[in-house]
Amino acid sequence: MTRQSMISAALILATTAIAATAQTSWDVNTDGALDPEEFVNGFGNLGTFSRFDVDADATLNETEWGNGLGEVGEYVNMDLNGDGGVDEAEYNALLFNRYDGDGSGTIEGEEIAQVETDLAEDGLLDR
Repeated sequence: MTRQSMISAALILATTAIAATAQTSWDVNTDGALDPEEFVNGFGNLGTFSRFDVDADATLNETEWGNGLGEVGEYVNMDLNGDGGVDEAEYNALLFNRYDGDGSGTIEGEEIAQVETDLAEDGLLDR
C-alpha cells in the first residue's frame, strides 16, 4: 500500500468514525440507520431543546425559534399541533424530518453525517 493510499484510507476511516458517533450510540437495533424512535430517544437525551427554550416554559416561541433554528424552517410552519408554540415533541419531529432528507423514514449515511455536523461545535444545534 502506497503512502497516498494509506492517507486516503485513514481519511475515509476518520470521516466514517465521525459520522458513526450518533449512529453507534443511538442505533439500538444496529441496522445502520436511525428510525424515528431511536432518533428521538438519542437526540432528546442531548438536551438541545432546553438550550433554545430560554424561558423554560416547555415551548419555543417565535423569538426563541429565531435564535438559531431558522435554518430548520419558518416558525409559522413549525407549530404542528396549532397550540401557539413548538413543544419538544414537535421540535424532535421537525428535526427528524430535516435529517431524513430522502423521506425514507430513517436517517442513514450522509444524513447521519449532517446530524453530527449540526451537533459539532459551532453547528446549528450548538448554540
